[in-house]
Amino acid sequence: MNMAKRLLLNVILNPSVQKIQPIRPLGNIYNRKFSTKEAPYEEIKIPLSAGHLAAKLWKGKDNSSRPILALHGWQDNAGTWDPLIPMLNSERPILAIDFPGHGFSYHIPPGVHYYPWELPRLIYVLKNHFKWDKVSLLAHSMGSIASMRFASIFPNDVDFYVAIDSLIADDYDLDAVIEKYPIYIKKVEADQARLGTEPPSYTLEQIKNIWHMGTKKSVALESVQYLMTRGLKASSADPNKYYFSRDARLKHILFTPEDKKFVEGVAKRLICPTLYVKAIDSPYATDAFSVEMRESLEKNNKNFECHFVPGTHHVHLNNPEIIAPLIQQFLQKHNLK
Repeated sequence: MNMAKRLLLNVILNPSVQKIQPIRPLGNIYNRKFSTKEAPYEEIKIPLSAGHLAAKLWKGKDNSSRPILALHGWQDNAGTWDPLIPMLNSERPILAIDFPGHGFSYHIPPGVHYYPWELPRLIYVLKNHFKWDKVSLLAHSMGSIASMRFASIFPNDVDFYVAIDSLIADDYDLDAVIEKYPIYIKKVEADQARLGTEPPSYTLEQIKNIWHMGTKKSVALESVQYLMTRGLKASSADPNKYYFSRDARLKHILFTPEDKKFVEGVAKRLICPTLYVKAIDSPYATDAFSVEMRESLEKNNKNFECHFVPGTHHVHLNNPEIIAPLIQQFLQKHNLK
C-alpha cells in the first residue's frame, strides 16, 4: 500500500504561521490559480525545527472556525485536493498540507529515512501548534492510513474522519518484503549519495506522461497538472525543462509489516464518525485482511459508513463530482459542517 516513508521530523513549532510568495508558474497551460469564486485560498508555511511545512489554506464561509485538515497520498501533494475542495462549498476553512518530502515542504536531513508512524505524530504536532480542541480529517491513501492511526490512538481528539480508498496498510507477503530489503537498502544509500544534485529533467509534456504512468494510470492525464503545480522545479541546466522536486528517498520503503492483532487492536479504538469511500477500480485495500478490518469497523463503530464508487485510487482527484456529495451528506448527517 502507498505508505509514507521514514519521517524524522523532530519538530518544535514556532507559534507563527507565515505567508509565502507564489511560486513561478510552470507554463501557460499549468498556471497556478490562487483563488476561485468557489473557494479562495492562500499559501502558508508552518515553521518546524527542521524546516517549514507548506500548506494551502482554503477559505470557508466561516473563517473563524477550526479548519478541516486535508492529508494527501504518497508522492502526491496538497494539489490533490484542488478539484474537490471547491465542490464541497465548505462552511469551514480547509488546511491542505504538503507532507515533509512532498510539494513545497522541507525534506528530512541527510542520513535518515522516512517512517510511516511519524505522520500520526505530525497530526498531533499540528493540533498542538494551532491549539485545536479536536481534529477533523479529510485524507487519501498514505494520509488516510496516518489519519486512521491518529484517530484510533487519540480517539477523543478527532470529531470526524473521511478516508478515500485506504484505511490500514495493506497486508504484505512477508517473504516478498524480506527479499526486497537488501535491494531497497542499496537504493536508499544511492539516493543519500545523490542528495544536493539536480535530478534528471524533462519537458512538461514528458513529466505529465511519466506521472500518469508512474501511478499506473491512477492519476488521469488531465489531472496530473494539479500535482505538477507543487511537484516540480525548473531545471538550472535547461529553462525549458523541469524535474520532480519531491524527495527521492520517498521512493524506497523498508516495510515493517505490523502484527495483525496489533492492527486489529488499533482499529477497534476508532469511535469517531467515519466515512470510507472505496474506489472499485483500485487494487488497494482489497486483500482479505483489509476487507476483514473494514467489516470489523462497520460492526464496532455505529458511526462508520462505507461507499463503493467507480474510479481509480485517485478518484477524488479525477472524479471529485462523485466524492463531494458523499462528504457533504456525511457532514450534514452528523451535524459536522
